[in-house]
Amino acid sequence: MIFKFTVLRNTFATSLFLFTALASTSFVVVKAQNSKRSANSSIVTLPAKERIEIFEDVWQAINEKYYDPKFNGVDWKAVRERYRPMVERAANDAELYNVLTLMVGELRDAHTRVRSPHRRQESKNKRATSAGIRLYEIESAPVVLNVTPDSEAARAGVKPGMIVRTVDGQPVAEALTEARREIGTSSSERATRLLSYQRLITGEPDTPFKLGLARADGTPFEVTLTRRTVSTAPQFVANFLPSGYAYIKFNHFQTPVDKLVKEALVKFKDAPGLIIDLRANGGGDGELGLKIGGYFFNDKIPFANIVTRTGKPPSAFFGLYKLPKEFKAGKKGGQLYSQPVVVLINEGTGSTSELFAGAMQEQNRAQIIGTQSCGCVLGILNHKRLKDGGDLAISEIGFVTSKGRTLEGNGVTPDKTIAVTLADLQSQRDVALEEAEKYFKDLKGEISKVALCNFIISLQEI
Repeated sequence: MIFKFTVLRNTFATSLFLFTALASTSFVVVKAQNSKRSANSSIVTLPAKERIEIFEDVWQAINEKYYDPKFNGVDWKAVRERYRPMVERAANDAELYNVLTLMVGELRDAHTRVRSPHRRQESKNKRATSAGIRLYEIESAPVVLNVTPDSEAARAGVKPGMIVRTVDGQPVAEALTEARREIGTSSSERATRLLSYQRLITGEPDTPFKLGLARADGTPFEVTLTRRTVSTAPQFVANFLPSGYAYIKFNHFQTPVDKLVKEALVKFKDAPGLIIDLRANGGGDGELGLKIGGYFFNDKIPFANIVTRTGKPPSAFFGLYKLPKEFKAGKKGGQLYSQPVVVLINEGTGSTSELFAGAMQEQNRAQIIGTQSCGCVLGILNHKRLKDGGDLAISEIGFVTSKGRTLEGNGVTPDKTIAVTLADLQSQRDVALEEAEKYFKDLKGEISKVALCNFIISLQEI
């Protein structure tokens, strides 16, 4: 989530990570022991003394700034004593960042994270690596969740719903156990699971990724893909569905999404219903979340409240600017769309997306359909640059909804839970989208019944 100070134009970040393949890039972590990394990644670039200095800098910054004085129940001083010897034994910079990632992971917080200089530059350039597929768990089975159209994976015949048996020759259960051990625990079990499956794919560009799969009929299928560099620029779709309802989907709250949504809502203003698809949307710019939320209201509405370490509103620019303790969205006469709304969410819906969905739900402005969201909702005031060019993000702000719900670790609970099944994947059936359309049809029927009853009553009174 990223908020920009309106007056001073500073950035207060909490970009959620997770998921470009999971919808954002920040969940991608350094796989220091990956034998498929590039040859240059193991070159020692810092003296051991400077690696220790970076470790101490990271630990101290979190110690001073973390939003929760209890550090999510973690003994942060004991964490330092446990991890410092690992840094002292680190043979190179990649191992340093592996240790830092594990240490920061002790907080069980998807937003607080470190990035190596390489990962930071990738993010800055809006680039990441992908094998053209996403893996996840459906009905307790590891499966191919989706395949990027016209990708190497698609051309090789990989299809959604295929069950994963092996990863690079290793049984998938063992690979997942190893991945979980490497990443630690995140904000929620859903976030940890997402991270673990993303970890299976993580690697250097142009390296092979071998999968042993099972087709829908049970026959084996093996494929070797190549990790490619891909853009993480925001993606946006807005159109009318064959049913006549309007549909908007984007994967990140990032400029110019606010303008695109505004244009779409003007176009869709007479549509009988609107579906906003925030599945696999990992969050982004919080200010855009407020702005887009405001398009659905004719007055200011409460969006979220801030929680800080001191209980006071956070400030910036040497105290010259203070963030409000309560965020509001909307303005008098600012509503662009007044018809019924459905918001689709799933485990990959995080951060700003969760605040948006939660606010729309609490204001009775939208029906929420899908599965429990990530539960990854914290705020970052800025990124701390490290000595070697890497950086550190620290959660300095927590959030609760206007009704006092804590979304971090919990997520948004749908009004109607619709879970994807293996059969749905294999038949490429979008059951959540179908449920959204059904909701509008049922709502229209209820409105027609009420109108008919009122008409009959008026006739009886004549």
